[in-house]
Amino acid sequence: MNVAMVAGIVAALVVVVPLAWKWQLGVRRVSLFVVGAGLASSAVLAVLGLSLPSLVSAALVATATLAVSLGVLAYRFYRDPERIPPSGVKGAIVSPADGTVIYVKRSEQAQLPVATKHGRHCQISELLKTPFYSAEACVIGISMSLLDVHVNRAPIAGTVIFRQHFPGKFGSLRLAERILDNERATTIIQGGALQVAVVQIASRLVRQIVSYVKVTDQLALGERMGAIRLGSQVDVVLPIADGMRIQVRVGDLVRAGETVLATCAALTSTAVDDSVSTAAYR
Repeated sequence: MNVAMVAGIVAALVVVVPLAWKWQLGVRRVSLFVVGAGLASSAVLAVLGLSLPSLVSAALVATATLAVSLGVLAYRFYRDPERIPPSGVKGAIVSPADGTVIYVKRSEQAQLPVATKHGRHCQISELLKTPFYSAEACVIGISMSLLDVHVNRAPIAGTVIFRQHFPGKFGSLRLAERILDNERATTIIQGGALQVAVVQIASRLVRQIVSYVKVTDQLALGERMGAIRLGSQVDVVLPIADGMRIQVRVGDLVRAGETVLATCAALTSTAVDDSVSTAAYR
């Protein structure tokens, strides 16, 4: 491999590494992939035996490397693999998103934080009329990168009783005070005697939360319920009910529709509060 080809790989790294850091893709793994793609591109040019000026060779290697990297990113971003919900787990609550668990916390009565960053707490105002506001709840935050599957799935089987979308503003999720200024959508699903809220939060410069469901829809465990384009975050709000057992902790990698976040005996109960209806959330 000559100097021109090395220069092409370095040029590709100069373009890709800052983006990998900005989009939280993992600088190390992205750099290794780019180097591999660059070596493959260089090998193809060597096999072709083209006699080109050094500058042109470097440009071709850099262009081919960037094209391959972009193609792989697009494939990973838009893929929508089938998922098999866990069987034999009573009262399973599965992850609605692929990604990494970034916090597992309890909310106090009349305070429902979605995130705590730099000592700041953010609340979801649309849940003020729900039982999540008047009782304790557990909030599980899941961070999704561009490399994760962005289709979200139902954490429990049940009926959609609430759905609200907020256009939001453009802002970085790195800033706690901006997390709920961005576009978000909140969905509450009731299964048995349990209600679970899913909060989809769009990332910076993105307003592309897509919903596949509406109020009164019946969802199966792990069924597709929506998607968020580009980097994003999904929070799951679980009421602290009898028999609730949290199964994940910070740093765990989770898969939508498959990873069990918690188990709850209330999911197996058919007793539902008659006072709860979709009208109560309007």
